[in-house]
Formats: sequence, structure tokens, C-alpha cells
Amino acid sequence: MSEIHKFSQRMDHIPFSGIRTIFEECSRLEAAGTDVIHLEIGRPDFDTPSPIKDAATTAIDQGHVHYTSNYGIDSLREKIAHKFEKDNGVEYNPHGEIITTCGATEAILISVLTLVGPGDEVLIPDPSWTYAPIIRLAGGIPVRYELDAENGFEPSLESIVDVATDRTSVLILNSPHNPTGGVVSDELVTDLATVATENDWYIISDEIYEKIIYDGCTHHSLAAEPKLYDRTVTVNGVSKAYSMTGWRLGYIGAPEPIVDGIIRARQYTTTCAPSIAQHAAVEAIGSSLHEPIQKAFAARRDLVMDRMDEIPGMDCPDPNGAFYAFPTLPHGYTDDTEFVFELLREAGVALVPGSVFGPAGNGRVRIAYSNSEARITEAFNRLTEWI
Repeated sequence: MSEIHKFSQRMDHIPFSGIRTIFEECSRLEAAGTDVIHLEIGRPDFDTPSPIKDAATTAIDQGHVHYTSNYGIDSLREKIAHKFEKDNGVEYNPHGEIITTCGATEAILISVLTLVGPGDEVLIPDPSWTYAPIIRLAGGIPVRYELDAENGFEPSLESIVDVATDRTSVLILNSPHNPTGGVVSDELVTDLATVATENDWYIISDEIYEKIIYDGCTHHSLAAEPKLYDRTVTVNGVSKAYSMTGWRLGYIGAPEPIVDGIIRARQYTTTCAPSIAQHAAVEAIGSSLHEPIQKAFAARRDLVMDRMDEIPGMDCPDPNGAFYAFPTLPHGYTDDTEFVFELLREAGVALVPGSVFGPAGNGRVRIAYSNSEARITEAFNRLTEWI
């Protein structure tokens, strides 16, 4: 007897992750014996620094293996509050204005569930990471504002204002940006403060790549702008900067009236972040353990940009942050999905089609330089030979 599967209508608009589709194809090829060079996954390839792992071991030995407060353990929230004040110029009360989460992804999800209702429009970058499906799960409508490739993939104020309507309730900004590596300027933050206040928008500021930044660029936390503080949810975590993707530890900072809503959504999702990961993150946040990782990414960024210069048609502004490049396709290619799958199957190099990140990504690919310099070199050798 055949089984009948009836899903809710909202699932009609929730696609399978395009990045994970590539990852699954990589797994299939590797199982068949293909040597695949992974430049598709946004995951640092470094081991988690030893002091962080030691803190986790100590937590296990001391029996910190149970549920914690929905908000997180006191010591971690105090560390996060100090980090916000020292690094970002933003003051949050650790007891009521900070929530630890199961990664930044959960932080985005519960923030959207709190701030977005059916029919609300949410402005998201084009291209961008997977905000759109999260918004649709909440019943909202994602509306894309285009980034300016000629200006390092920074959005212009006009690109945001032009797509806003009276149904716009939330603006999502991601800086440093996935998939382009773009970083927003002080000027844009100042301009947004006026527009968001005049239109009564909430802002979700995704700052997960904050510590991975290059060439003397400065990271700007939107909540540090006085006009934006009361309406901004700041999302961050330890996954990228400290190579802790598997630890699933993110966090939210926001004024107490917003947190009062978010914590209720949180109580009915994952209850609390993993207790052991929270104790490990106490060792990470505020430390300099990210610096060797950031330095390695800077060298890889330079290598990727130098090798792309050798390939006609691959054009890309230098990324100022994160660990991604977002170039146009080589000459002779127009379909980014076809290009990526052929390159993967015939040369064993895994990238992500730009169209996965939105219409503005058509004709581009994302290169994640989250692999060693030797493997990046080999990937570009294969790419040039394959072309």
C-alpha cells in the first residue's frame, strides 16, 4: 500500500538547499572514488583551537551536561556582553538582552518568527544566504535588494529604498557578506538609521563573519548607531571565527522588549544551546584565538584572487571579509548551474552556482576558500586545464 504524504502549504515554497545539493553530489562522487576538492562549503577547515576543546573537556568532567537556562549560562552571556561593548560599542545587559542559540541559523530563525507575521515583507540582500526560506516559514514575503558589484558588493541606500513598501517590516543586513565578502560602510549605516527610523523597520544584523576581515577594513555593528539600537537584533556566533561549526553556538543581542519576544520562540524550538558548547565558547569569545585563522584566510584570499586573474572572464572585486569570492563565469559559459556540475563531475572541483543565492547570482559562482593553499592551488590547476 502506497503511503500518502501531506505537507503544509508553506512547504510548497521551501526548496532543498542548493548548497546541500552540491554537497550530496560530492558525497556520491567521493563514494565512487573521485578526489573532490571542496570549495563549496562555508566551513573553516581548521581544527577548533585547543584551549576551547580543553574548556569543553573540563565542562564534561565537572558534570555540566544538563539543560541550561533558555537564555544560556551566566558566564557566557557576561562574556558576550563584554565583547559587544569592547568590540562593537554596543551595551547589552547580559541578564535579559542576550540569548545563546544553536548556531546563528537558529538565531535568525527565532528572530524572524518573532518579528515577521503573515504577509509582512522582509528586505534581504540579492545575492544572499538562505534568508528567504526562513522568512517564508514565518509566513513573510522576502523582497530582494540588489548589491552593487562595482562597489564591492555593498548595497546602495537607493537599492533598499526602491524595493520597500508600506508592508516592509524588517530589513536584514549581512556584513561581512555571504556569498560575496562585501562589507558595509559607515556611511550606509548612518543613512539606514534615518530610513529605518522613518519607516519603523526592525533590523536583523547578521554579523557572523565579523572577525574575518581584510585590508584594514572596519566592521560596523548597526546597533552601535544610536537611532538603530532600539530596533536592531544583532546575530553572531563562534562557528566561523573560531572554527566551531559543529559546536552549534550562536548568540543574539537585542533590547529587552525584543528579547522578551524572541525568548518565547526560543523556548519552543531547541530549549537551550548545548551546555558543553556554551562552556567552550566562554574560552573563545573575547580571546585572540581567531587571529591565526583570520591570517590564513587572508593569504588564501590573495591566492584565489591571483589565480582568478589568469582565467578570462572570471571577474570579481576583492572580498573585504568572510571567506568567499563571487566571480563571474569564465568566457564561454553562461549557465552557472551547468558549469558547476560539469566542473565537479569532470574535474572534481566543487563550487556553488551563484543562482542558488538569488537572481543577482546568475552567471556567477561562489568560491569558498575554506581549504588549504595546496588544495586551492590544485583546484585552480584543474579548473584551468578543464577549461
